Amino acid sequence: MSININRSWQMSGFGLSKLQLVDGRIPEPGPRDLLVRTKAVSLNYKDRMIVDGVLIPDLGFPFVPTSDAVGEVVAVGSDVLRFQVGQRVLGQVLADWPDGDAPPVLHKHTLCS
Repeated sequence: MSININRSWQMSGFGLSKLQLVDGRIPEPGPRDLLVRTKAVSLNYKDRMIVDGVLIPDLGFPFVPTSDAVGEVVAVGSDVLRFQVGQRVLGQVLADWPDGDAPPVLHKHTLCS
């Protein structure tokens, strides 16, 4: 039996009081997408700045504040060639890098195995 529900902390607005634990449906990946089961996240100061509305003031909601995450590929889209089910991956989102210029290598690859 597969599980079709995931849980995430989502923001419905700015501020810690706007964080809610939400159940949602697990989406099917599109042709160029990966579906990754998150195993761990790193919440850091950048995430707090996002929650407080300091880093990205025009953020759309709902939003899941997670800058860094690791997990395992559980499904791949029909056009995906570089990744396979079972691979471990990490992701880093660089939205408005808050501490000077991000190294160019991070702009080229935000998901690696």
